[in-house]
Amino acid sequence: MKRVAHLFESVIAYDNLLAAFRLARRGCGNTPSVCRFVFYLEPELLRLQTELCNETYRPGAYRFFTIHDPKEREIAVAPFRDRVVHHAIVRILTPICERVFIYDSYATRPGKGTHAAILRAQRFLRQRQFYLKTDIAHYFAHVDHDILLEIVQRKIKDRRLLRLLNRILRNTRIPGKGLPIGNLTSQFLANVYLDPLDHEIKERLGVRSYVRYMDDLVAFSDSSQELFELKAVIETFLSERLLLSLKPEATFMNRASHGLSFLGMRIFPQIIRVKPENRRRSLRRLRQRIAAWEQGNLEEERMKQSMVSITGHLRYFCPNVSVKVETNAE
Repeated sequence: MKRVAHLFESVIAYDNLLAAFRLARRGCGNTPSVCRFVFYLEPELLRLQTELCNETYRPGAYRFFTIHDPKEREIAVAPFRDRVVHHAIVRILTPICERVFIYDSYATRPGKGTHAAILRAQRFLRQRQFYLKTDIAHYFAHVDHDILLEIVQRKIKDRRLLRLLNRILRNTRIPGKGLPIGNLTSQFLANVYLDPLDHEIKERLGVRSYVRYMDDLVAFSDSSQELFELKAVIETFLSERLLLSLKPEATFMNRASHGLSFLGMRIFPQIIRVKPENRRRSLRRLRQRIAAWEQGNLEEERMKQSMVSITGHLRYFCPNVSVKVETNAE
């Protein structure tokens, strides 16, 4: 791919920053910082534009909290104005990276969400006899900044944009390592980081049936020996090129007819089922959102968004699922 230049001007253009603000505003609560930004929208965007243009912009400190869903994760929340910058960058970089991503990498891509990845995996289950399932150990924490920037530079040559990405990337606790979970730029760049592995698998090794959703990888074949050999190649590539390793307890091979656990689903060649623990967790989360709304701790719009997100995912693969909710609303 020919490297692309002259992108920084598009990132900091007022129209792009305004569109980025609208995206960042979705799902946000009415915190004082958000309300202030909204109230002084034009001056705030112009100030942000000036800082970006003069390269005096510096990312703010993250706010951290821990979730257990189902495993423990530390989530980093950037200041609202930084989230506007993140959206502004990703809006410009997305069409460029879409040209080089393989078809079967999913997450943070238009039309490439969990549903698409699950259905694609089921298609390959129908076509192949075996699969190799694995994921990467502590992926976000182990992303190397220098390697990531080198990968990005293969796609773009705009020095001002690269310097901006570098400032955002280096705003981490451990120098040179890690992407904060919760950032839009982290999700986007995490996908970019594994793009060389995708091309190694698809182009050099010629694996036709392969799906990756972020750091969850599944390869399919009619030969179990071929998958054993593929696992060794993946381990070597990750270790030598990306300074990553596979998670041993999550790496295994099985027959397609036995089903595949992937993205919260049990996928079989002819049927897809929601894993019981995921169904229970989703319905519990839904009841918690409704209870918070009834107590006045959650805005109605955010409660509706949660309901659409949770029930939509369940009903897509489990159309008969229902949850009885009693509210005190009149």
